[in-house]
Amino acid sequence: MKILILSSQAKNTGSTLRAYYLYKYLSKIDKEVDFIMPPFKSMIFMLDFFLSFFYYFFKLLNKQYKIIIIIKPYPNTVLPCLLYKIKGTKIIIDIDDLDYGYRNNFISNIIKFLQNLLIKAGDFITSHNTELIKLIKKNNPEFNNKIYYLKQCVDLSVFKHNLKPKMIKEKFKDKKILFYMANMNVASYFEDILIAVSEIKEKFILIATGDGPFLNYYKRVAKRLNLSDKVIFTGACDLKTTAQYLSAADLCLVYYKNVLVNKYRASMKLREYLAMGKPVVANNVGEIKDFKDYIYLSGPSLSSFTAEIKKRIKNLDKRHKKGYKFIYRNYNWETEARKFYKFLINLNKNL
Repeated sequence: MKILILSSQAKNTGSTLRAYYLYKYLSKIDKEVDFIMPPFKSMIFMLDFFLSFFYYFFKLLNKQYKIIIIIKPYPNTVLPCLLYKIKGTKIIIDIDDLDYGYRNNFISNIIKFLQNLLIKAGDFITSHNTELIKLIKKNNPEFNNKIYYLKQCVDLSVFKHNLKPKMIKEKFKDKKILFYMANMNVASYFEDILIAVSEIKEKFILIATGDGPFLNYYKRVAKRLNLSDKVIFTGACDLKTTAQYLSAADLCLVYYKNVLVNKYRASMKLREYLAMGKPVVANNVGEIKDFKDYIYLSGPSLSSFTAEIKKRIKNLDKRHKKGYKFIYRNYNWETEARKFYKFLINLNKNL
């Protein structure tokens, strides 16, 4: 069955990674599944959205698809796909965030307006967060029976719990290795993490993987906090390199500000940390509490998060050792893709 997967956001974002994983595992089931990689990395003023509209429009010319799956409803992807909807193609829109909630200005209002409008182009909706699904149903009652819970999962062929670190561990053998990965943008809150680790007295190194529009800003923050010799910014990394860095970690970090938008997120990094059997310090915001039996959970505040890092950099129990089994059972892309493909087959028959 001809299926196309698109990501509205830039190539170095978590949303595009979600799209890629979905493609990777659906294409193992059906060779007719396609994925168009976004052409640009994140740009200032969201220019990548504007430029990619023309790219997608021309890439989609003279194609035929039964189903198009769009990760995030933005004009750069939804508008070009409307030509196919007229021809009978079914459009599924994946809502993986409350995008307008990260800002409090006119851009936020524009995003909210556009997404509320563009979502109506979908024949079906998917989402990875149960609270977000409730909100979607409340705001869009016409989709009450047209929402599929598509989990945020892990590529277990990359993030393996028994992966052995190479030279990284040896290089920093006298220091604790902390680890954080993200697209360095408005949603990463890496400044807060830098503030938290600046209070650690023990010898440590923080490896931060990923790039994005805020990367240079975070480098300046690290310098201001006298952390320049304690934070390694790797920039963009392929998945295997990221997993190799992660394999060396003594402690992994996840932090969300305690604001409404983070009630509706599903942390990919948290799942990937646990898939590799790593100790994780995270604060109790949104769905993070669902992993409380396998992580070192602080209160929601930055001060509580900081205190938990200080505690766990010196003292761990065995709870994290069970984490990878939990991920394997519940958040495996291979299993999730098989279930979703069956859903797509039925959807194509019934819509």
